[in-house]
Amino acid sequence: MDKDIQSQLDRARELLQALENACDNDLRAKDVSGKTKNLSQEVLLKVRHLLDQTIYKFFEKHYLSSLSDTDKKSAKVYFPIVSKNDDLKSVLGRAKMSDLETSHQDFYKLIDSVQPYNQDYLWLKYLANYASEKHIRLTPQTKTETKRVTVSRGSGSVSWGPGVTFGGGVSVMGVPIDPATQMPVPNNITETKVENWVSFLFEGSDVNVLWLCKKSVEDGENIVKRVLEFV
Repeated sequence: MDKDIQSQLDRARELLQALENACDNDLRAKDVSGKTKNLSQEVLLKVRHLLDQTIYKFFEKHYLSSLSDTDKKSAKVYFPIVSKNDDLKSVLGRAKMSDLETSHQDFYKLIDSVQPYNQDYLWLKYLANYASEKHIRLTPQTKTETKRVTVSRGSGSVSWGPGVTFGGGVSVMGVPIDPATQMPVPNNITETKVENWVSFLFEGSDVNVLWLCKKSVEDGENIVKRVLEFV
């Protein structure tokens, strides 16, 4: 493993851990801090740059020396993230690697297999959207919180979320529900668990910030390592 790449992968994991801590703090404060937004941006940019650097190492080894000075200057080498295969060929052409499919078939298959038009790599589309230079600043994030109650007795359980309201005289698992609190009255028969499901979303989307950052670091590292096998 290239030492510089390894150190950047380590840094990406450190940023992710810091983001997780910031999210925890924000959940308690019921707010989205500037720190959380900035760390989200740093994580995504770090992974995006790592992908670009690794594809450049391949280009440097297999293509750079054979190009004219003009082509060297005009080559636009970025890790391809496209929505269809035809666009992949266009991006490779701008990188002066238009013969990749025929000259380096295994590598081409790898790059083709990790594109957003393959369902397992749809997250790359979100990474590109939020980490590209055109979207260098994250859009404001919103927080959604859902309260869910689960009442258990023996091997059975009953759960309900928002929108469910109990009137007087209602029992769950044999225990009366208090209409004022919408919770089972205190008892020694059932176990009651209340969960707050919280997520931070990119405004105008259903993309969970922490999910995308985790996916980018973990799956992005796997892509980086697979690319470097060809360098």
